[in-house]
Amino acid sequence: MKLRTLFTALFILIVGSAAISAASPSDNPVRWRTIVKATGANTGTVTFKALISEGWHLYGLNIPEGGPKATSFDLKSSTDIKFTGPITPSRKPLTVDDPLFGLKLDWWDTNVEFTVPFKVTGAAPRIECKINYMSCDGNSCRPPKTETIATPVKL
Repeated sequence: MKLRTLFTALFILIVGSAAISAASPSDNPVRWRTIVKATGANTGTVTFKALISEGWHLYGLNIPEGGPKATSFDLKSSTDIKFTGPITPSRKPLTVDDPLFGLKLDWWDTNVEFTVPFKVTGAAPRIECKINYMSCDGNSCRPPKTETIATPVKL
């Protein structure tokens, strides 16, 4: 009976620790949040906030050939919305000699926001964005990833 209890306790411990490590930030070192704000009757901004785990970095918007995947935002699938300006980061990226790629690269190593202004052009405005990005921690990189974010616009 004691042996069975011991095995049950070990099983719970192993499964529990596997679940915790499966959800660790290093498995998904960049998470995204979206904020839509009205700036007028038919205008607003959408902000995509990158939450970057400690020790990781998100590559910049302009990366030289032979480097990692640049961060990009594809807003073409949005409906009843016209984007009226470029996507602008809340701050400049760091420029670093990246030993993993042997290139001088731009990246953000802490949370950063990307904002784009828009105008509503129809009755059912909806923002849909495909964010392509890549993140590394100085020793290894995650494969390039695409996050799709969709949100209705209510001004």
